[in-house]
Formats: sequence, structure tokens, C-alpha cells
Amino acid sequence: MIQDKGDKFVAKVKENQKGLSQFVQEIESVSAISSHHSDIVKQSKQVIRREVFVYNDCTYSYKGLFIRSIIRIDKTVDNQKTTTHYYVSNARDDAKGFLKKILEQWRVETMHFYKDTALNEDRCKINKGAFALSVLRSFVINILHVNKVDNIARKITETTYDLAEALTLVCMTRLKYGIVK
Repeated sequence: MIQDKGDKFVAKVKENQKGLSQFVQEIESVSAISSHHSDIVKQSKQVIRREVFVYNDCTYSYKGLFIRSIIRIDKTVDNQKTTTHYYVSNARDDAKGFLKKILEQWRVETMHFYKDTALNEDRCKINKGAFALSVLRSFVINILHVNKVDNIARKITETTYDLAEALTLVCMTRLKYGIVK
């Protein structure tokens, strides 16, 4: 178990975890907000607003899991529908700190998603040089992100056999960040 090692965790409460979800919402209903943070970012062509609420005035036990913080994130995209996400943690932090940790984890997951779906990393059978190939895949995805490509999979398909287009993207990245004078 995670706590046996002394590690800290932040875990998303998923929809199929009905018991935990109900437990978390019951605690939220009787607890005072310990910390609150509002965050607005423009991502691609969308404006994303996140309201983060942390409840960590007590430690709770759920099926042997010690929960020191409950985090609720209300996410609104383009002032439309708001979705609520819950997280639990055995650590204590403020709302801004928890949001930073959660977003960092999602960045890693998003990179893995792109590497698998757009570049078929999971189907690759190469054993020697697998790490170098993974780094190159990350390089490709980062170049596309820097150049604000909307659909990474489509752009990869379009430039698969177009060396000029691929090099143009690399050169644009180099010019943008002052690597080439």
C-alpha cells in the first residue's frame, strides 16, 4: 500500500468509485473550506476557469486509506457547462499547490497519450535504442505544441513524408526561441 512506504499521493476520485465518491461528498458537506484558488488560462482556443477548494481540517479513514485532504475542482470551459472533479490526498497543501500537482500529472498523461495515439509508441517493437526513440517522439510532440498545432495526429500524418514541412516546423521553433540568430 502507498502509505506503508510513506509516499504522498493525490488521487482522482472516479465515477465508478461510488462509495468513495459519496464518502468525499459527505465530508465536503460538513467541512469548512481550508483553502481556495481561482485559475483562468487560455488553452488552444478555449478559456478554462478552475475553482479549487481544499478541505483538510481533519484526517479521515476510508477502507484503510488515510485521507488528509479533499480537493474539489470546478472546471468551466468557455463559460459553458461546469464539471466537478474530486481528488483525495494523504498530504496537506493549499489549493494552488494541489492544482499545480494535479496539472503536472495531467501533462505527463497527455504526453503519453499523444505518444501512443499519434506516434503508436505502444505498438513499437524496437528494443535497442527504445529510450532514444521515446525522446525523439517527445521532441516531435513538443515542436508541434510550441507551433500551436491544433490536431497533432493529423499534422503528423500530413508531414510523414514531407521533409520540407517537418524541417519548417523545426526552424520555426528554433527562430521563436532564439536558437538561431
